[in-house]
Amino acid sequence: MTGVVVKSVDEAAVHRAMDAYAARLLAAHPAVEEIVVFGSFAEGNWAPGSDLDVFVVLSHSPKPVRDRIPDLLPGAFPVGVDLFPFTREEVSARIPSPLLDAVARSRWRYSRGSRSDGRRADRPPPSLLR
Repeated sequence: MTGVVVKSVDEAAVHRAMDAYAARLLAAHPAVEEIVVFGSFAEGNWAPGSDLDVFVVLSHSPKPVRDRIPDLLPGAFPVGVDLFPFTREEVSARIPSPLLDAVARSRWRYSRGSRSDGRRADRPPPSLLR
């Protein structure tokens, strides 16, 4: 038997899960300075099967980028997550970049020590690329 399987996404559940994940990351990892959701979910044009693109800005890390990912993954999540954990120094070294352009455009972000700490912030983005 063949057929089409349509998977739906509960967008509100994704937002709740991301809010909780960001709060946990900020609380558990002092090196995490900012978390930015970018891509299709941040732009509102996701489709069934879309994953959540999450860029994490770290103050520092002794590990290579790929070795940081397992420590920062959210575990159970309503959709797949692509994680991009870079130090601020690594971000500066990659300018210009289409990836960083997409991150800079996003308004869905969380940061330490701000009103949006652990919450989605629909506000103009701060200077991530300083």
